[in-house]
Amino acid sequence: MKCFICKCDSDAPNSLVKHLKLIHGLCSGRTLHIKCGQVGCSRSFGSFSGFRKHLNRCHLSGLFESVEDGEFSPYKNVLDTRDARDVEMVTESLEADTALSSTNIVNSCASVISDMEAAGVGQSLVNSVVISMEEIVKDIQHHAKETVIKNVFSSERDTVMCKKVEACFEELENPFTILNSEYKRSKFLSGKWETVKPIECVIGSRFDTRRNKKTGTYDQVVVQDKFMYVPILSTLESIFKSPYSTEMLKSSTFDDSTLKDIYDGSFFKGHPLFSTEKHSVQIQMFYDDFEVANPLGSKRGIYKLGAIYFTLRNFSPKWNSLLANIHLCALFHAQDVKRYGFSEILAPIVRDIRVLETDGIFIPLYGCHVHGSIVQVTGDNLGLHSLFGLVESFSARYCCRFCLAEKDDFQTEFSEDSSKIVLRTKEMHTAHCQEMAYNPSLPHIFGVKRSCILNSLMFFHTTENFSVDVMHDIFEGIGQYELKILFEYFKEHITLEELNLRILTFDYGFMERNNRPVAVNLCGESNDLGLNAVQSWCLLKNVPLMFGDLVTSDNPHWRLLLLLLQIVNIVLSPMLTQGLCVYLKHLIVDHHKLFKKLYPQKKLLPKHHFLIHYPRCIQKIGPVLHSWCMRYEGKHNFFKKQLKSFKNITKTLAKKHQNYMAHVWQASSTFNRLDIGPGKMVSLNMVKGGSDISEAVQVSREVQVMKVNWAKHSGFIYCPHLVICGKVESEMPVFYQIKSVFIVKDKLLLLTLPLCTVTFHEHFHAYEVTKMMQGFVVFDVNHLCYPKPFAIQMSYEANDTALFVVPYCYLW
Repeated sequence: MKCFICKCDSDAPNSLVKHLKLIHGLCSGRTLHIKCGQVGCSRSFGSFSGFRKHLNRCHLSGLFESVEDGEFSPYKNVLDTRDARDVEMVTESLEADTALSSTNIVNSCASVISDMEAAGVGQSLVNSVVISMEEIVKDIQHHAKETVIKNVFSSERDTVMCKKVEACFEELENPFTILNSEYKRSKFLSGKWETVKPIECVIGSRFDTRRNKKTGTYDQVVVQDKFMYVPILSTLESIFKSPYSTEMLKSSTFDDSTLKDIYDGSFFKGHPLFSTEKHSVQIQMFYDDFEVANPLGSKRGIYKLGAIYFTLRNFSPKWNSLLANIHLCALFHAQDVKRYGFSEILAPIVRDIRVLETDGIFIPLYGCHVHGSIVQVTGDNLGLHSLFGLVESFSARYCCRFCLAEKDDFQTEFSEDSSKIVLRTKEMHTAHCQEMAYNPSLPHIFGVKRSCILNSLMFFHTTENFSVDVMHDIFEGIGQYELKILFEYFKEHITLEELNLRILTFDYGFMERNNRPVAVNLCGESNDLGLNAVQSWCLLKNVPLMFGDLVTSDNPHWRLLLLLLQIVNIVLSPMLTQGLCVYLKHLIVDHHKLFKKLYPQKKLLPKHHFLIHYPRCIQKIGPVLHSWCMRYEGKHNFFKKQLKSFKNITKTLAKKHQNYMAHVWQASSTFNRLDIGPGKMVSLNMVKGGSDISEAVQVSREVQVMKVNWAKHSGFIYCPHLVICGKVESEMPVFYQIKSVFIVKDKLLLLTLPLCTVTFHEHFHAYEVTKMMQGFVVFDVNHLCYPKPFAIQMSYEANDTALFVVPYCYLW
C-alpha cells in the first residue's frame, strides 16, 4: 500500500496510517486531509478511521487479516517465539518509534485541542478534558508496560533487556502533559506554529464609579480602556514564510481590454508605488462593528465590538475568499470609538504601514525587501464614514464620501457628468480639515468632521478610496426598497397571502436551497423586507420568473425591475470592460429617472446616489465584487460563537483567534481541499463518455477513475443536473448540463451535455434553453470562466414548460 506523499510501500493499513502519523506528522482534526494514493483510486478522507475502513474494504490483500478486527500486529510472531534476538529487535523498534513519534503525537493532540477551542469550547472545559485525557493516557501506558513485561519476560524482570523495555515505556512522554494548562498550550502553539501574539494597547483613560468592597461606598476611579492590536508586520512575515503563499501569489499582468482585478484599474496603473514596484504588498483593510453578546439579552450593545481585518490583494480573489486569508488587525469596544475616536486605534497600524512603506519587509520568495501600503479600505457606508472622519448621518446635507453633492441633489442628479457633482480631491479634503481645525465649533465642513490619521501615509488617501459595497448598497438597501414598492403594486393583482405563497413555494434550484427568502411583510414604515443580503439576492433575481405572468412586457413598473437586475448583474461580474462601465452609467441614469417618474412622491435613498459612482470606481479598481463585505462579515462568526470571558473580552477573543489562525495556516488542507461525496471506482471504458474523458486528460480507457455524486471546489458544489457556462459565442452564453462528476489524476472533471441557448428572455430576465442530444463535452473546473454553476428553472405560470437559466452576473 503506497503513501500518497512519499510513494513508499507499507504492508498493511495500520502500518500506512502509522507511517502518515510518524513520518509526515499528519494530525487528527478538522484540517486532516488524506488521499488514498493507491493506483487508480482518487478517494480522500478527513479521518484516519475512514481511511482505514476504505483500505480494508477496497485495497487489502489476502496476506493480512483486517486491521479492524484487531488481530494483526507487526510484533505478533516475535512475541510468540520470545527469542532473545527477537526481543532485542522489539526493543530497538520501540526505541526508534519513541524517538520518531513523540513530537508528532503531541502535534496531533494539540491539533485536536485547537479544533475544540475554535469551535467555541471554553478554556475551563478544555482544561478539564485535557487533564482527563492525561490521566487516561497515563493509565494506558502503565497497563501496556505491565502487559508487555508480563508476557515477554515473565519471571525474568531483572534482566538488562527487561530494564531497556521499561525505560522505553518511561520515555514515552504523555502528550497531554505539556498541554494541560492554557499557558502551556499557548507556549507550545507559539513555538510550533508561529502564533502572532496580539498586543494590548491603551486607547484612553476615564473616570468610572466603582464599589469599594471594604467600605461599601462608591468611589470615582481612573479606568484605562484598552484594545488589542495584532502587528501587521509580524502577520505579513508569517504569511510569506508559509509555503502556501507561493501558490496563492498571482502574477500582476496588466490588461487594457478587460478589468479582472485591481491591477487592471487606472488607480493601480497610476499609483506611485504599486505601478513601479512589481511585488509590492497590497493591503486591503476592512472595518465593521458586530455584537458578541446575546442580541436579545440584557448585555446587548454593551459588548458590541469593532474589528479591523485585512487581506492581501496580491493573492487572487479565489484565495481571498477563504476566511483563513482574512487576518485580524485590531479588536476593540465600539463604545470606545465614540469616547476617543479612531486616532489611537489606528496609530499602531499607521506606524507599521509607515515602516512597510519606507523600509519594507523581507520576503523569502523574492529574496529581497519589498515595500507596500494600504491599497483600499472597505466596509459598509457608516463604518467608512466613521473611520474616515466624515458625517455619520445620511440625513446630513453632505453625506457622500465621493462628492460634494447636497442631499436634495440626490433626487435630480443621476450622473457624475452633472455640474452639481463635484468630486472630492486631496487638496479639497485637506482644506476642509484645516478649516475644521481652525473652527472646531462647527459640526462639519462639507461633511468632513475631522482629519483621518490614514491620510498621513505616503501612498494612501481617503479621497482615493474607491471601494463600494454591493451587499449593503443593493441587497440590503436599494433592492429591498424597490421590491417592497413593486410588491405593493402587485397587490392590485394578487393578495399578500398569494404573493407570499409564490415566494415560499417557488423552486429556486439546488444552488439556492440554503438562501430561500422567507415570507415578506409589507406593513410598517421601514424600507426593507426583513431579509438578509443573500435572501434578498436570491429573491431579486428570481422575481421575474415568479411574477412575470402578472404583468405585460411594456409595464413601466416591470421595466424598472429589469433595469435594476441589469445593473446588479454588471456590478457582480468578475470580469468587465470599459464599454460595460459606460453602459452601466447609462443604465443607472435610466433607472433613476424612471423611478422618479413612476414614484414622484417617494425619495431615492442615499444608496441610490452612491450607485452613480460605481462606474468610475470599477474603472479605478476593477470589479467591485472583490471588495464587498460579504466574506469579511462571515469572519465575525468566529468571534460570535466563542465562549467568552466578559472581564476582558477583546483579549480573550484576540488570543483565541491568533491561536486558531496559527493552527489553520499549518494545515495544507486549508488551501488545497477538494471535498467529494460518495462515489466508486469505475473503468473509463465502462462509462458513457469515457472516451471523451480519456482524450481530454490523455489517459488510457482502461484506467480506473473515481465517479462521485458531488464535489466541492473553491466553495462551489458540482453535481449532476446543474448547469455551467462553458463559453460565450456571439454574445450568447453556451450552457452545458452536468451528467457526471469524475476525479481523474487529482483533477475535478465534469462530463456534460451541451444545451441550446434559444434566446435571452428579457421579460423573465433569463436565458431560455432546450436540451440537445449531442456528444459529451469534458470540462476541468479550474478552467471555467464562470465557476459558479446554475440551475435549470421554470416560471411560475402553470402552462409554461420552457426551461430557463437565471444569470447571477453579466455573461459575455
